[in-house]
Amino acid sequence: MFSKFFNIPGRFFALVSKWSKLQRTGNDCRFTMSDRVAYSVDKNRKVEERYTFTLPELYRNIALQELNEEDIVREQAVTQMREWIVSNPHIRKCRVDAPFLLRFLRFRKFSVPLACEALEQYLTVREMYPSWYKNLNCNHPIMRRMQETNGISVLGQDSAGRTVVLMQTLRMEKGRFTALQEGRFIFLLLEALLELEEVQIGGLVVLIDYTGKSTESCKTWGATELKISFDGVFRFYPVRYQAIHAANLPKTIVSFVEYKLTFIPPNFKEKIHCHATVDKFKKLLEPLMIPQVYGGSVELDELNKRFWKRFQLQYDDFVVGLDKFEINLDHYSAVARNLKN
Repeated sequence: MFSKFFNIPGRFFALVSKWSKLQRTGNDCRFTMSDRVAYSVDKNRKVEERYTFTLPELYRNIALQELNEEDIVREQAVTQMREWIVSNPHIRKCRVDAPFLLRFLRFRKFSVPLACEALEQYLTVREMYPSWYKNLNCNHPIMRRMQETNGISVLGQDSAGRTVVLMQTLRMEKGRFTALQEGRFIFLLLEALLELEEVQIGGLVVLIDYTGKSTESCKTWGATELKISFDGVFRFYPVRYQAIHAANLPKTIVSFVEYKLTFIPPNFKEKIHCHATVDKFKKLLEPLMIPQVYGGSVELDELNKRFWKRFQLQYDDFVVGLDKFEINLDHYSAVARNLKN
């Protein structure tokens, strides 16, 4: 396994891959074309790479205490899930490497049947809504422009092992993006983050700054867009959300935000916290993770440039490669109907 470090404040976080090598020069990182991740979707291939847990002891403890993960449990579960995929004629093409399967096993605390069910739902929803889930090309002009807004920033990992993501809605609003464009960008980011075992184990803390958001920008989000995007974020991507904090909601959009909450699964609502001002973010963030806009030292523009630069160097073979997945959608029609409910 290799560690690809994003040079960001707080804890550095590592992107897992067996085929890349890191070269550090000063405060930056250099990669050659051979460093790209190249995951196979041939489920029948012989898996020769052996998984090794390489994260700090903090994550081993979290995995054991919160996910029931031990070396023998993990090895057996990965083997069982891989064998299930191979024997399932309705899943035709799919990754069977350990990092991908561990997304779902960790999400379901190593219950293999539940992890397999989560994988089926993920594969099915990708086929149901290809305009949302497929061709997530970060080099597309719209995606590049969204990166440049700095509307969503990955601040790093705190001392509890949680990855902290900051969303500034006004920055996104100024870009005049559609709901579909914003949703696709969020899905792209989630795919990238889920490659990180730190995220699989430690989960996410999301901070949403609503300062300056207008009612006009809410009009692009109809019931259909909210349903598809929120289902993806909260149901079908195997993300462990630790907490979601929203702050400084203008009174003019309170009713819209309340409407949005109706699309969130009930079990998530206890993790959502609303605050009157963004001053609360200073208390929630560790000192080295506080952006300049909140009185800290982190420069978001440079932070995001580094993040996306490193992501793009490995991008094509890993996110666009997911479009090679193939299932028998006719067989999963019942699953598809349930996912729409």
